Amino acid sequence: MTTMYGNGMKQLEERHVPTKVLKMEWSNKMDLLAIAKEHGEVSLHRLTWQRVWSLAAPKDKTLVTALAWRPDGKQLAVAYDSCDLLLVDVENKDIAFSKTTESTVTSLVWVQQEKPQKKDTIDSVLIKMNGLDYLPKLQNLVLRDTPEEENKIPKVQDTLNLLLVGMANCEVQILALGIFLCGSIKLAEVFKKEGTVLNIHMPVDFSYLYVAIQYYYGSIEIVTIKLQECDTCWDDVYDLAFKHDQLLSSLDYLDQTMKNILETWEHVSLMEMELKLSSYCPEDPEMVSTDLLELLIYGILTERMDQFLKRDLTDKGIKKIGLSIESSHTNVQKLVVKQLSEVTNQILFQLVEISGMSLKKYECLGLTEHSVKKALRSVNGFLMKCNEVQIVIEESLTRYKLFFKWLYGMMIKLNDENSANDPSLSDTSQQELNMLAEYINGLGETGAKVKDYKLDRVGQYFLDGDLECPYDTRSQWWSLLQDNPCLEENELIVTASRNHSLTQQFAELKTDLMDIFAQRKTFFDKTFVMYDNVPLEGPSGSSSGHTRVNMVDLPNHKLLVCCVRELGAHDFGFYELMAYGDTQEVTQRSTTVFYSCDGIKQNVHDVQFYSPDYVSVLTETVDRASNRFSLFVQLSTSCVRSHCSTDGLTTCRIGQPSAGNSSSGGSCHTLSDYTCRVVENMAASSFAVSGTRKVAVLLSHSRHKVRLFEMEVDDEEDEDDDSAMDITRDSNLTDDTA
Repeated sequence: MTTMYGNGMKQLEERHVPTKVLKMEWSNKMDLLAIAKEHGEVSLHRLTWQRVWSLAAPKDKTLVTALAWRPDGKQLAVAYDSCDLLLVDVENKDIAFSKTTESTVTSLVWVQQEKPQKKDTIDSVLIKMNGLDYLPKLQNLVLRDTPEEENKIPKVQDTLNLLLVGMANCEVQILALGIFLCGSIKLAEVFKKEGTVLNIHMPVDFSYLYVAIQYYYGSIEIVTIKLQECDTCWDDVYDLAFKHDQLLSSLDYLDQTMKNILETWEHVSLMEMELKLSSYCPEDPEMVSTDLLELLIYGILTERMDQFLKRDLTDKGIKKIGLSIESSHTNVQKLVVKQLSEVTNQILFQLVEISGMSLKKYECLGLTEHSVKKALRSVNGFLMKCNEVQIVIEESLTRYKLFFKWLYGMMIKLNDENSANDPSLSDTSQQELNMLAEYINGLGETGAKVKDYKLDRVGQYFLDGDLECPYDTRSQWWSLLQDNPCLEENELIVTASRNHSLTQQFAELKTDLMDIFAQRKTFFDKTFVMYDNVPLEGPSGSSSGHTRVNMVDLPNHKLLVCCVRELGAHDFGFYELMAYGDTQEVTQRSTTVFYSCDGIKQNVHDVQFYSPDYVSVLTETVDRASNRFSLFVQLSTSCVRSHCSTDGLTTCRIGQPSAGNSSSGGSCHTLSDYTCRVVENMAASSFAVSGTRKVAVLLSHSRHKVRLFEMEVDDEEDEDDDSAMDITRDSNLTDDTA
């Protein structure tokens, strides 16, 4: 047996998990392990098994079907059998993006493009010039449901990456930056056969797309798709996806600001005052305004009003209600002016840039001039409604201050009978008196219900319904538009709906912004070429639930494939595929690999590529004492490739042949370039490995126990480990199991 690279395998942790573990996935950037448990829970653990966070399923009775890490390790893609696809921020487990797929997601792969050496064009330079840097910086959002004081504004990605989504209906979608749908192909319609996607792979140069499909009658094929250059290239995809990411970040900020406004707005104090006014004279709703006007203008205080002020309102109650109303209006006004208006202006700026892109070659990516113009009108309409809310808040604040200042002064005058002057109106101008009289007179106007006094003119803007009391602009411009409806047809003139609330206007804005990127077509439809499909040999009728296909690419358009066809199989298929661009053909070389110990083939439970140079294999057997034990094998791919043949009839044995049976046939080759380890005191069923992080985790049959290992440790470091890697002879294993 030849010596491999640091071939030790050091156990770090062994933990019992209360809930069954279904899937595991290592991050290639950090020592973090994402595990999916039953009931749909996803948790993140460090190498020491310290839990970072846990995320509940979006719906009840759902299971995770696939996991994938973003190449930079900052996001985790999670797919559920409820057809929900979530992108979760690793730092704070916030949902950065979510979408609903047409079918259940069966495979997720996230790849990042190599940074090619390219010449800067006018378009690329303009795209890189981030105009948002010249706009006012957005303030940090303060979230009430998080312990952090600030929520950082999300940053866009600077390198193109693609999230490959394979589904049970044999469809493959390509999401640029994880969110922008730039490619979709329904292979069931192409091949006229129904099936499901088992796995997907794409090299970092984005030249080919490999899809492993299992059809409903059991056969498995590797579909090779060549992605060709065209007028619209991957650089254009990144440009539009970059703008899409920017727009979604701003929209998320806007959405959170709207939620903060709803949480900040307090209607309790106004409701309390409205109830008190309603109880003044239930049989005559206009009596309260009549008595208040007589008190303001003539100084006549009726007996009922005297009792109402002293018993129901009181001077402390009036002061408390007035301060509460003023505080609520002021806080909302700050949010509208400082955050809502500024982020909407940023969205408007972004749309202007996108509108310019819609006039050029980006139309083939689904970007249309009509959808952008519609969104621009919605943004401008939302800005007008924001301005209207600011005006209503300012006018309401002025009236509330005058009204409660006067009421408070009247209470002081009533309590101090010797007071000759009216302290409430000593510094009030005639214009303010007229405004106060007009406001008091309006109290007699009932709301939607009888005897329902409406003091609040601001809260109606935050309800999902038409305004009960629309704001009367009384402007010449509004009159001009009313008298000339034909002006509304001009795309340069924007009119906000007079009866719509701010919440309704926001919902319309959100819908129009999302429609910009709701692609009806993609450039991918015209830029792919189907190559010859390569069938993976094996028995037909195998259960798709137990079939596992793993792929890794090599230079010169080569692909290595490992396939375990069924549960309890004694071997797995190893394939080397090579695509030829000139003939659109794919050649195949393959062999069957099995592990034999003491003349008995072991069951293969799981196979994954540790790296392009090594493949990890998990096997299990039962010794003569009926004890189950597992082996974890690291096998050199170059050694296996050297025995592959075009007819696929060769077999390769891992392990030494038993005595008296040195060879079971002329085509059976004994592999020597491997290391193996006995998994003691645990029957393992699956594992997850990461060659870049040099880590592995094994999962028991019960799915309640996990073991974490550090790979590629030096032999000296591994000698003290009781369960050290056996790198001598398989005879050691046979002696132990005999």
